[in-house]
Amino acid sequence: MTIKKLKNLRNSIDAIDQELYALIQKRASFAVDIGKLKSKLSSKDSFYKPDRESKILRNIIKANEKGLLPDSKIRIIFKELISGCLSLEEVLKVAFLGPEGTHSESAVHNQFGSQVIRIPTSTIEDVFFQTLNDEVNMGVVPVENSSEGVINTTLNCLADNEDIKIIGEIYLDIEHQLAAGNKFNIKDAFAIASHPQALGQCSKWIERNIGNIKRLEMPSSAVAAQYAKENKNILCIVNAMAIKNYKLKLIKENIQDYSENKTRFLVIGKIDVEKTGRDKTSFLIQTPNKPGSLMSVLKPFDKRKINLSKIETRPSRGNTNSHDFFIDCEGHINDRKLSLVIKEVNETGAIIRNFGSYPEYI
Repeated sequence: MTIKKLKNLRNSIDAIDQELYALIQKRASFAVDIGKLKSKLSSKDSFYKPDRESKILRNIIKANEKGLLPDSKIRIIFKELISGCLSLEEVLKVAFLGPEGTHSESAVHNQFGSQVIRIPTSTIEDVFFQTLNDEVNMGVVPVENSSEGVINTTLNCLADNEDIKIIGEIYLDIEHQLAAGNKFNIKDAFAIASHPQALGQCSKWIERNIGNIKRLEMPSSAVAAQYAKENKNILCIVNAMAIKNYKLKLIKENIQDYSENKTRFLVIGKIDVEKTGRDKTSFLIQTPNKPGSLMSVLKPFDKRKINLSKIETRPSRGNTNSHDFFIDCEGHINDRKLSLVIKEVNETGAIIRNFGSYPEYI
């Protein structure tokens, strides 16, 4: 009886799989039709629409309120479905801070799925350069880490490239895995290799579980993965993607000292993103270096009860008489409330520049 019931359940799953296949193919055909219509309307129009994708995901996750699969799993499934269908319209090229196997590449996969061409670069500046010169459709760059703070190079590049906009954001859980070559025995461990940040973020775990082991600082966790693969008795701290890419042996999962370690990445491009109702806008505001300057630019936000999710301040480069404030706030640049804020900030004598409006990360 149990065997018969099991067979019936499997037959039901097979039938559902066939229905899913047919629906996926139908969705794909609609995507192709949309691509053809877009090409007729404008050859310069981007096939990738962050606002449209955000709305799709929010609607699906909202419908998943009582689903058996958690939102995170549903998101992965639909991200991959969207990625596959979009590739029928256009195969996107996305630049990221390399090499392959780093958290930056994981962020690209998190946002765009597997059906894009991932282009590793040697520096954050190169990501901006390739995006600016249309060598890629978009770029992904780190901007801040919950334990290490802001990435100043990214802020500098945003300030220096007026034609580049922020068109999306990604929050990635930074999970460090302990790995080694396949013929490794942990008792014979000679050293542990990784990027200095990864070594620092796992230092307490290393001290508790391994003790006084030599630590080798590498340019990236991917370089550490390659080094561990090629050298006997070397441990490395890497992410899951590097373990897969370099065919390493997993020794221990999630050895980071703090479970809430996250890195925020920005998606940069040259397209305008429409309102979704759940948006962020990023600004650079430059004020004279005098008492009350910050208060005067924050008052318009407070007056209209616009939440600020980030304020980063530093002296302006090349002008010691002013300060730069990098601000993230809720809302879209086309919202009336935000338009009034910009007007009032300008009236204070401050210089304000919009880095872009984009959907909140889902």
